Amino acid sequence: MSNDEMESATEPGIIYLSTIPTGMNVSMISDIMSQFGKLGRVYLVPKATKRGKFRQYDEGWVEFVNKKYAKRVAKNLNCAEVPGSKRNPWFGELWNIRYLPDASWNDLFGAEREEQEQRRSAHDRDILIAKRHARQFTAALEATKLEKKLEVSKGKRFRSRQPIDLNKRQRLTESEILERLARSHRTPPEGSSSLSALSNKDFMTSLFSGGL
Repeated sequence: MSNDEMESATEPGIIYLSTIPTGMNVSMISDIMSQFGKLGRVYLVPKATKRGKFRQYDEGWVEFVNKKYAKRVAKNLNCAEVPGSKRNPWFGELWNIRYLPDASWNDLFGAEREEQEQRRSAHDRDILIAKRHARQFTAALEATKLEKKLEVSKGKRFRSRQPIDLNKRQRLTESEILERLARSHRTPPEGSSSLSALSNKDFMTSLFSGGL
């Protein structure tokens, strides 16, 4: 056995069906193709809309465990009439089969699986966000109900909670102003009534000249 024959005996092969006979499904395609050799995977693309009582498919791929089986099917069945009687919905139709050299199943469907995983991850993320929003809404609703119950039970004694404005700055006390001025070595602003002693020049002169 030559090297090419040994490689062909271990390497899988894939055929492409550009059309699927009317009324046939994955099971029927597998039964027909398995007569030529052992199969691997079979995938048919369903049509967007269903017409009649049969599920329709646009195209499909069939993997054989040995590429020589795939070559044999493409050679013998392409453009041949699909076997069946007049009672079969595919009667009179022809096979459209092509062998795909150097093609692997991962090459064909790896990108599609990755897109499916990405869509699934995005869908799961949207579900988590929706659940979190629902929990927040439920918690806010329960808090509102509790506040209304307390208001009814306590009457005039009830004081509703006021929201805290975190952006609102409180006024500094006199001691805080003096401390900041001491750290910055600056004089207090003019016109400050609470710091009149520091801003009075006569008082400061008498203080340092020993007048007091």
